[in-house]
Amino acid sequence: MTPSSRSGARPPGAAPASLRGPTARLLVTLLLVLVVAAGVLLGGTTAAPPAAADTVPEGEDAVTLELTSFAPTVLAPDSTLTVTARVTNGTEQTLDSPAVTLGVDRRALRTRSALESWTTTGLDGRVGTTVATEDVGRPLAPGESADVTLSAPAAELGLGTGNDPGPRGLAVAVSDGGTRLAVQRTFALRAPADDVSPVRLSVVAALTGPPVDPDPVAYDDALSAAVASEGRLGRLLAATGGTSDVGWVADPALLAAAAVAADPAVNAWADAVSGATAGRSTFALRAYDPDVAAFAHAGLALPEGTPLPSSGTSSDPASGTPADDTADGTTDGDDDAADTGTPAPPDPTNGWRTDLAWPADAVPDLATTTLAVASGATATVVGPGGLAPADSLTYTPSGVATVTTSAGPATALVADPVLTALLSAGDGSGVSATQRLLAETAVIARERPADQRHVLAALPRSWEPEPGLFTARLDALRDSGWVDLAPVDQLLAVEPPAVDRASLPEDAPADGEIGAAELRSLDRSRAELAAFATVAADPTALMRPLEPAFVTPTAVAYRAAPPSRTLAVQQAEQRSAAVRGGLSVETRSSFFFVAEQEDLPVRVRSTLTQDATVQVVLRPDDPRLRAPERTTVTIPAATRDADGDLVPTEASVGVPVEGFGSGNVTVEVELVSAAQPQVRVAEPQQFVVRVRADWESVGTVVVAVLLVIALFAGIWRTVRRGRSPRRLAGATLDQPSPQDPPAAAPSGPDGPPRRDEERVE
Repeated sequence: MTPSSRSGARPPGAAPASLRGPTARLLVTLLLVLVVAAGVLLGGTTAAPPAAADTVPEGEDAVTLELTSFAPTVLAPDSTLTVTARVTNGTEQTLDSPAVTLGVDRRALRTRSALESWTTTGLDGRVGTTVATEDVGRPLAPGESADVTLSAPAAELGLGTGNDPGPRGLAVAVSDGGTRLAVQRTFALRAPADDVSPVRLSVVAALTGPPVDPDPVAYDDALSAAVASEGRLGRLLAATGGTSDVGWVADPALLAAAAVAADPAVNAWADAVSGATAGRSTFALRAYDPDVAAFAHAGLALPEGTPLPSSGTSSDPASGTPADDTADGTTDGDDDAADTGTPAPPDPTNGWRTDLAWPADAVPDLATTTLAVASGATATVVGPGGLAPADSLTYTPSGVATVTTSAGPATALVADPVLTALLSAGDGSGVSATQRLLAETAVIARERPADQRHVLAALPRSWEPEPGLFTARLDALRDSGWVDLAPVDQLLAVEPPAVDRASLPEDAPADGEIGAAELRSLDRSRAELAAFATVAADPTALMRPLEPAFVTPTAVAYRAAPPSRTLAVQQAEQRSAAVRGGLSVETRSSFFFVAEQEDLPVRVRSTLTQDATVQVVLRPDDPRLRAPERTTVTIPAATRDADGDLVPTEASVGVPVEGFGSGNVTVEVELVSAAQPQVRVAEPQQFVVRVRADWESVGTVVVAVLLVIALFAGIWRTVRRGRSPRRLAGATLDQPSPQDPPAAAPSGPDGPPRRDEERVE
């Protein structure tokens, strides 16, 4: 049955009887008024709700909009805002009638989350009340750009006298034929009231250089490129050198290498850095910026006391040796300050604070922080995202916290992630980032008007500064009226607020850091060189030229170049091995040993530039030969000839040995340090000793027998001579008969006759 009015039924979609007539029209009118009023209060466009506008989906359009000028950055109640926007048509179609509009959301934004919400609103989101519109004035062909300027009084932006001075959201949009193509969102601000305490802001930047190349020429070229006007370090100095409000955390080795570089432009950069430290918070890292996280994860201590580059050596600190070094890794004592005893080069960071660590990772783990504290740091930089408040807060706390480690407490300087990102934003961010930075700090100051807080912007270690943008942002902050730029030293003195924060991760190795195996290999190579150096009268002089080569491969800068780091590790180990090969034993084919005790001669060769005191140790493989004692000898230092070539020295050492029996004995010859006899300082060599110690005993017996035979022969000969007929006849005639009385001796003038005259022949 067809419904009818009489039956009480109504057609589908028909309004109830109670909503017909004048009452219904009144209700509809009131509803429309409420919708329009809500749109005005919420900042919507009065002409139509934002959702009704045609838009090109985000990510598909190629029309871009950039704000190139925004003045003034902070409005007075009676001032006028002027914005210049550049429209670029990146599509393949011509824009027939492009127009640019300026919209404002007149609500005061009182929270940082509200600022984020406005900034991240999409292309089809609200753009506020339109306060200015300008046509481009001509079609835009593909690839063409056009600048458009829009103006609006502060009163129309809701920032006039009597209005809340909080930030207002602005939206600059470009459309063509009613279709919105691009939107750029920013903020308008007014000078604050006098009852707001300014927020204190500290800014810190890292002065760390390119990785130290083992090739001196390559490193010199890298330094020259880095400090040039378009290089990262050159732009960093241009951006921060003119104001002492930015603290510096620097690598002393970088500044020392720049000071002694061959390029005058690099020297000038080093001088400019030195001249810009007055009144600035300055902190020195460990020389060559070793990766604290890598050492912590490998369980090794940080290197300390590493020598800085000096004018007496190559400007490449990793070479560890002067430019005229020989292939065996020794150094010319006339060219190195350590060898000659001349004073070490001055530290360009002398007088800087050394108690601040800045790990490579934005959020260092607890192991890294613990090692930093154990190495002498009392504070550390924690980048964006670390130590965030555990609970949702209605305000921004000061950027200081206490981290408890097994090595003791550490003060953490906690960087604000949004302020850091905005202040370090580079080309392309334009004035939008500056206005957002002002809006963020204005909201922070108004969160607790009577409570002054101190926040930090830690510019990334790898920051690629745009000097013009950075200095403009600092100037805008300085002139805002609600920001005080303060030194980092003052932030370190702030009492950490009573805020529960998230913990640092326990142990989180990062991609790119040097591995534990390479670190331990470098550490082992250095320890071996240190042990070898005990042969010298001045071990430090022998070690000093090579010390940097063990540290430079561990630098944070090498995280971006792992293959080059591996080569640097290998070259450091090769240089260490070359120096440790400066002492050697000259081998011989064999030695003939026929005595029971004798000195066995050993020749030792040295290419070291210092006298070396060693002990010669013989280790026979057979008990027929025994070396009961070690012989200590000092080998003179190598010399150089007229051409500067190294002339090795040799010394012959006699080592007492004892032989027993006969046989061929293989003897191993070792050189050990006289200062540390457990340290071997040369590769062992072997030679054969032909022991014939029993030959001496047999020879002695033979000689003794021969002597006995000769003795008996002599006796027999003597006896035989005594019994000859001649001797017997003489005895018979000369001797008188015992029965006859002795005859009287004749007297005469000549006395008694001689006995031989009485002999009868």
